[in-house]
Amino acid sequence: MKDNIVNLPNPFPGIAINTAVTTQVSISTTNNYKFKKAGTNGTLITIVLDESGSMRSCWDTTIAGFNEFVQGQRSAEASAGAGYLTLIKFDSPKINTVFSNRSLTEVPLLDKKNYAPNGGTNLLDAIGTAIESVNTILAGSKKKDRPGVIITIMTDGAENSSTRYNNATIKAMVAAAETADWTFTFLGANIDAFAVGSMFGMTASNSINYSTANMTATMTAVSESTSRMRFAKTAGVSTEDLYTRGLYTESELKSMKE
Repeated sequence: MKDNIVNLPNPFPGIAINTAVTTQVSISTTNNYKFKKAGTNGTLITIVLDESGSMRSCWDTTIAGFNEFVQGQRSAEASAGAGYLTLIKFDSPKINTVFSNRSLTEVPLLDKKNYAPNGGTNLLDAIGTAIESVNTILAGSKKKDRPGVIITIMTDGAENSSTRYNNATIKAMVAAAETADWTFTFLGANIDAFAVGSMFGMTASNSINYSTANMTATMTAVSESTSRMRFAKTAGVSTEDLYTRGLYTESELKSMKE
């Protein structure tokens, strides 16, 4: 796929393409997992959203930020192609798929009835559930009809209560999914996102620290990055190249931390 995108415009304005950069895409050494290959027929966006008790400190702003994200993605339809959204919330012991593979025009917005922080952080179980969900959706489509895949994980704390998956299992699953051209972003607040993410397969290419004190700016940056990734995926840009180019601009990264 890489040979097919040499002459494509850089979808990430302000970030130079450096072909000498060594990508940090994880490669599975165990080959225990094989997932369906992502395509270019629109984009399936999966948000894995922390709903644990600690998110009460940013309850209102998380709702507002998520809704702004949805509106931004709806606006990107004309340039980025069709978008489909899955929302998975986690608050131990529950993992709740609010909606799955829903057209952006039909996605319900969040409010205090369908987003109410409580419980622990079963982060690994939520990621595993998201990966399985995406693979099921891809398996239900012919190869030519499959969308690109973006999985964005957002948490304000470290894992503390998963029962089904461990770090090693998720790391192998992420590596296999990236080999199938799925793209991941891990956003962590009140933790070292790079250190925590590295335990289950994330790298410096797709781990971002953010501040819960500025959720609106964070979700705006997530939306802008997602729109660029959607455009790139429909044009055939690979996950490897997306990681190499950078998923977020420097100004976006700064705004998410302030």
